[in-house]
Amino acid sequence: MTDRLRILLVSEPMEYGVLSYIERLLDGLDRTRWEPALACSPHRMAPQARRLVGRLRAEGVRVRHLPFRRRIGVGDAATVLHLLAELRDFRPDVVHLHSSKAGVIGRALARRLGIGVLYTPHGTSWQYTGWATGRVQLALERALRRATDVLVAVCPEEAHAFVDQVGFPAARVRVVRNGVPVPDAGTVAATRDRTRAALGIARDDVWAAFVGRLTAEKGLDVLLGALGPAAGIDGLLVVGDGAGRAALEAAAARCDRPVRFCGYREDVSPFLAAADVFVQPSRSEGLPFSVLEAMAHGVPVVGSDVGGVKAALDGCGRVVPPGDPRALAAALGELARDHGLRRTLGDAGRRRVAREFGVAAMLAALHETYEGACRAIGRAA
Repeated sequence: MTDRLRILLVSEPMEYGVLSYIERLLDGLDRTRWEPALACSPHRMAPQARRLVGRLRAEGVRVRHLPFRRRIGVGDAATVLHLLAELRDFRPDVVHLHSSKAGVIGRALARRLGIGVLYTPHGTSWQYTGWATGRVQLALERALRRATDVLVAVCPEEAHAFVDQVGFPAARVRVVRNGVPVPDAGTVAATRDRTRAALGIARDDVWAAFVGRLTAEKGLDVLLGALGPAAGIDGLLVVGDGAGRAALEAAAARCDRPVRFCGYREDVSPFLAAADVFVQPSRSEGLPFSVLEAMAHGVPVVGSDVGGVKAALDGCGRVVPPGDPRALAAALGELARDHGLRRTLGDAGRRRVAREFGVAAMLAALHETYEGACRAIGRAA
């Protein structure tokens, strides 16, 4: 396999949606055509990311740790040197950069070395990081347009934001939508009964679930603000962790509905199966895996109208304005009161994911995008 093309994946976050993306990509990449390598930070790494790294190394895949963190810091200078060394040592045909931090550092270095650059931002960070930080991020995205051969957006909405607000050339944008597996319906039903029994949730109680990082971007504070009588639910499962956990737990203690913080879980499937409604109250998103996974489990979704959420649901759930607890409570109340509606929306969402958001479709589109990028820069074999 000496004629394989080399691809280096680079990411600072190795948790939640970005990790899901990278894990599915590495598991499904055609190794007869591509020789992959991974460069990532050890500082924001979920337990399954550590296992992924161990498995990759056991398979002979090259892995290099880079000392950068989410915020700007001294580790960024060291990361520049480490990544530059990795690019020179591995000599990839293309790099695929994930999220804004790797996108800023990696694009400048790869372009300097004449390496093809693909960039997946996994969101539009300048829209939620505050006025000053957002302006800096937007300026950096604009400055790095020419250093990006292909912007690989996870949904059309993300692509439009980069074209309209960053000024990215539409001809160099490819939309590759996230994909998730669809679990067996019988397995989901059995898991639901088992998990609800373990959690002590009564058969006829209506519980909602939230899955995600406990940060302002994900909007759990908005959901907690909606948990009054109008929401109509009997309780909320919160699956995830983050810097905002202590403040959110304090806010949850003031709610008149029970809120259970379940912590970070590698496998969220049992909690999705146990839920009657899934809530995605984010202030900003690309195309969240958690929404697609909830739909795949047959759970109706109430989500904020951000990123690709509305288009993904497309009538299979309810969409509300971001940051609006009253609208969120009203949508939750509608579903909490109507078991038949929950069943109808859940079944429709499951069919939609199977039809349009499968893992195989995601991988096929990524392979095509990689091949096209290599042809464009004269690297295709």
